[in-house]
Amino acid sequence: MRVSFLIDFTDLRRWQAEAIVGVLTATGASGAIIPVTGPPPAGLLDLCLAFEALAFRRPRSKPLDRISPDALNLPMDATDADLVIDLAASTETTGDRLLITVGGFGVIAGAADAIMAGEEPFVDLIAVVDGQQRLVGRWHVAVEDRRQLGSGMTIAASRAIEMLTLAASQLAGGAALRDLTLPRVEADPSPHRPGQPALFAAAAFARSLAARLERLVRTPPNWAIAWRTDETGDGALPTITGRPWRRLADDGQRFYADPFVVRRMGRTVLLLEEFPFATEKGVISAVEFGTDGPVGTPRPIIETDCHLSYPFVFEEDGALYMIPETSGRRQVQLWRAIEFPDRWEQVAVLIDNIDLGDATLFQRDDRRYLFGTVRPNWGSSWDGLAIFTAERLTGAWAPLFAGPAKVDVASARPAGRMFPVGTTMIRPFQDSAGGYGAGLGFARVDRLDAGGYAETTLMALRPAPPLSGLHTYNRGGGFEVIDVIADGEAVVVTP
Repeated sequence: MRVSFLIDFTDLRRWQAEAIVGVLTATGASGAIIPVTGPPPAGLLDLCLAFEALAFRRPRSKPLDRISPDALNLPMDATDADLVIDLAASTETTGDRLLITVGGFGVIAGAADAIMAGEEPFVDLIAVVDGQQRLVGRWHVAVEDRRQLGSGMTIAASRAIEMLTLAASQLAGGAALRDLTLPRVEADPSPHRPGQPALFAAAAFARSLAARLERLVRTPPNWAIAWRTDETGDGALPTITGRPWRRLADDGQRFYADPFVVRRMGRTVLLLEEFPFATEKGVISAVEFGTDGPVGTPRPIIETDCHLSYPFVFEEDGALYMIPETSGRRQVQLWRAIEFPDRWEQVAVLIDNIDLGDATLFQRDDRRYLFGTVRPNWGSSWDGLAIFTAERLTGAWAPLFAGPAKVDVASARPAGRMFPVGTTMIRPFQDSAGGYGAGLGFARVDRLDAGGYAETTLMALRPAPPLSGLHTYNRGGGFEVIDVIADGEAVVVTP
């Protein structure tokens, strides 16, 4: 197989070199370069990136660095190729090819414009066949730091590399360009608006200074857990609004998040992430619930040398297990209760060498499925849903299919235990468009097999001010629990 890459040498960046390496490695193909003319580079963009590195005291993102054509180490050859990949968003190119864009522009320029408009970029992969364009895949990617162009642009570039590598692998396996398909979100991006990098950088730096000053004079809002008795009827989705929730009190020296409630041996216990500000490292804590709510104060039950969160708890064969998030160790670990709820032991590593966020287990028939968000190189753990499967709890676990099930910052990351409503299965999801954990939703799982994954959003919620985040939903033992970003004085919260 022979792959030719269309490159504009006036705007050649490291991410494009990484995309070429990824495609050639995945396909075993030989490669060549075809110089083309792309859209004019965004004015002042590199100056803005250099200013961000100084202002925020962070190293400049390497994928955005300009590089020499010699660094590609490929011949320039315009002869026939089995596959042509346009990495320049060329406006003058004809012929069949794969084209990757953001908002109709090149990945870097398009992502920068989207971020300056206050939006998350949509990365589009397009097959051009016989002069006609067909959308192959559309991924809605995260912007983890809205003050910086470089952060969001790097995430967009990372997903672009992943998208191209997956597509090239399918083509190398025998798929036809006209039939190529990757996961795609159904939402459409907003109309393109050109940005002004210099003004954006100045405004972002001013907002950062204002936020620093504010933190000196007041305690910023933090995550908090809220609870209420469960009055959800059988066969119905949760109704988050309407009835009030009561906040789980804290002492102002920590926050609580990621609530899971479990009923076992006649006791109802709330498991949660506790994040002490003094250590800035999460631990798993527990507090017992009586008929009127929490009894006492949450106490740590699992603490390791890495940050812990999202204590996904479940029962199997009479034993109680937990899969806490241990992405800091690049592992998915399985823990078992020795003395419920205070003593636990690690019994297995389900998946090794992976940065998997909010692992959520689901069993159907004789198979188990593990949902979570995977952070690729330079990417985000907010936007890419991965699904693994195994016959037994202890594995071996393997990806259900190559690549992410979906890439969508507004619905990918799990937000709690999956649960049935009638004959359908409901998946809670996080909506981080606009900020981490900004909203919560529920989706109906329509398809889950080796051929693909599909779901339909049934409900999406954003909390009303003064709340600014709604992140997790669970229920059990006669209670419903959520977490929110709430002011420190709030006692009763109503999303």
